[in-house]
Amino acid sequence: MTPPNSTALSNTLDDFAKISRLCSLCSRMCRHSCPTHLVTRSDACSPVGRALIIELYRGGKSALTEAAVDRLYQCNLCGACKAWCMPRHELPRIIELSRERVVAEHRAPAGTLELDKNTSEFFNVYGEPHDERFAQLQSILKNQTSTAEIAYFVGCTTAYRHPEIASATHTVLARLGIDFTFLNGEKNEVCCGSPLIRAGFIESAKSLAEQNVKAIKESGAKTILTTCPGCARALKLDYPQLGIHLPKKVKVLHMVEFLVKQSEQLAPLIKSPLQTKQTGSILTMTYHDPCHLGRELGIYEPPRQLLKLIPGADLMEFPHNREYADCCGGGGALPKTFPALAEEITRTRLADTPSASNSYLVSACPNCKLHFTETQNQVKETDLKILDLMEILAQVLKERR
Repeated sequence: MTPPNSTALSNTLDDFAKISRLCSLCSRMCRHSCPTHLVTRSDACSPVGRALIIELYRGGKSALTEAAVDRLYQCNLCGACKAWCMPRHELPRIIELSRERVVAEHRAPAGTLELDKNTSEFFNVYGEPHDERFAQLQSILKNQTSTAEIAYFVGCTTAYRHPEIASATHTVLARLGIDFTFLNGEKNEVCCGSPLIRAGFIESAKSLAEQNVKAIKESGAKTILTTCPGCARALKLDYPQLGIHLPKKVKVLHMVEFLVKQSEQLAPLIKSPLQTKQTGSILTMTYHDPCHLGRELGIYEPPRQLLKLIPGADLMEFPHNREYADCCGGGGALPKTFPALAEEITRTRLADTPSASNSYLVSACPNCKLHFTETQNQVKETDLKILDLMEILAQVLKERR
């Protein structure tokens, strides 16, 4: 039931007419997986409610009111509805297309306008100075090999909010003896554009994509690694759909895809057993599936395989995991448009973490870590330790001899 090339960013809303009509008449079982519906308990804020708004809007049967615009942006585009939908309807894609029309009509919410302004002026979503993108990574930049065939695309959240993830990545790659370079200096990495695509600002996203493709070409790299699933999705899937292409034979991999292929070299370097310094007891880790990495890129087992390389570590699962995992609350520009709603979704996910002593919540996405840690700092009800998978690996790897 999905139209040909349904994920192409060049599609129009009318290309999805049959899907939005069917969604609007559905029995609504997907609402039980929608994180925003589960918080608001509003049918208008459910997948089917949004499909009905879009169908009436698309067909010219109803004007798109301010409340309707809010409902379209009260979606974190996590894709959970798609996972639970038997025909696998691309409702998140339809919502993105609707947002494009909202942007074209100059009716985008203020929070998304801030995203667009920040990336236009500062080339990152946080509005931080562009020349400070790598400021917190100077100690490891000194050791990079400028001519390496592997380049690490750091991304905005890692660069400006969680540089420890980049430092951990450097540690892991260095201990494996892998040369890599950053897209810094004249090569000039900028925001990948994914947040803008999700918010409906396609032209702005294209401009960023063109700059990044230019930087990658100038680097001469043959493999692009990223620790951010949103960046990986943008470089690997969104750019071609925007009509912007990386050089031929350049591969884009999330770091877990790359490292799982290095398992034989990685395993002997891992300390055994993994224990906490304070008590000497075995760590319990719960892995959270990022939406972009899981439902969009189909990567579920590699991060788990890497964590299982750690001897003695107890790997636990959320009640909903892999394809059916719940969102961290940080996607789809939701924290910018409806921050209280986003925070409540994050609180719910944190509360679902299996409890255990010396427990770690581990993900493979800097945005997930950002929203988990920010919400945990507000809640202050748990001593759960939140780390990126790269930080866990950096901690347990032996020094390379």
